[in-house]
Amino acid sequence: MKRNLLTNILLSVVSVLIILFSAEIIMRFAWEMSGWVKRPIYRRSPNPYLRYELVPGAKAGNISVNLDGFRGPEYSIIKPANTFRIIMLGDSETLSLTLAQSDTLAAQLENLLNQKPSLLRYEVLNFGVEGYNTFQELEQLKTKGLKYNPDLIILNYVLNDPVPGEYYFNKTFFMRHSALVRYFTYCIKKALIRRERKKLNIKTEIDEYYYYHQPKYFLPLKKAILEMADIAGEQGNKLVVVIFPCSSIMVKDFKEKYPYRTIHERIKSISSDNIIFVDLIDEFNRLNMTPQGVSINYVYDESHKNAPALKISAQYIWGILETYRLTPE
Repeated sequence: MKRNLLTNILLSVVSVLIILFSAEIIMRFAWEMSGWVKRPIYRRSPNPYLRYELVPGAKAGNISVNLDGFRGPEYSIIKPANTFRIIMLGDSETLSLTLAQSDTLAAQLENLLNQKPSLLRYEVLNFGVEGYNTFQELEQLKTKGLKYNPDLIILNYVLNDPVPGEYYFNKTFFMRHSALVRYFTYCIKKALIRRERKKLNIKTEIDEYYYYHQPKYFLPLKKAILEMADIAGEQGNKLVVVIFPCSSIMVKDFKEKYPYRTIHERIKSISSDNIIFVDLIDEFNRLNMTPQGVSINYVYDESHKNAPALKISAQYIWGILETYRLTPE
């Protein structure tokens, strides 16, 4: 009798394990990425905290991905002599999907720096990936960027960067190794977020961006930025945080009617000796630039910055780097 009971228990345990193992295998292949990520330049990342990444060597439209999986020309991992290397992290504002390579912020800043009379060669590596939030950008820095031995780290911050962190940022054993655990945790968190958003009546972009910057989501974001600053400081470098003002159709100007000034100030309240903040809205206002003028297509709510706006941004960043002596004389 006892033997039969033990046998039944053992068979039940084995059956459950087989079901879980099968579900794990299925989930690793069946769990699809978001629709907009299903483009030829993207693939699933073997790193569960990145979730997806650019395909090394991929080409599509204006985009050419180098063999190490980021936009732009090839760079040697070993930094050449007499080279000052900058890593630029960000999302679609940094990747600039619809712009030519030479018009991206990274390329324009690199071009400006190399116009200086200097024995140094400047490199600005574009690690921007569409849809990445600050947590993914931190992981990108740690797993891909640091091997290039940067002399300076630039984080391009946009106002939806603290999108509520999903399953893959809780670095536990099961989160790291089980797609099944990640999926169910993801579903639970998404359901809770949907319920909270409904309760708070989140409807407009303004509602959404302030929702993202409430303490529940802002404090983990702050922690991630401070970790980047610590990484930079350990190498004797600085983290430059460039704040991109929103130029969506909801924004009429960058002055009195700009609805996100409080969010800009909240970001700049993150305190570290290793952080320098660059708020592009200051330069846009100095030059009387408008959301309509800096956007690729304001009317159709394509609010990513156009090439002329990125040129102004590169010049402003260059000036800040000079002011704080973050680049060699």
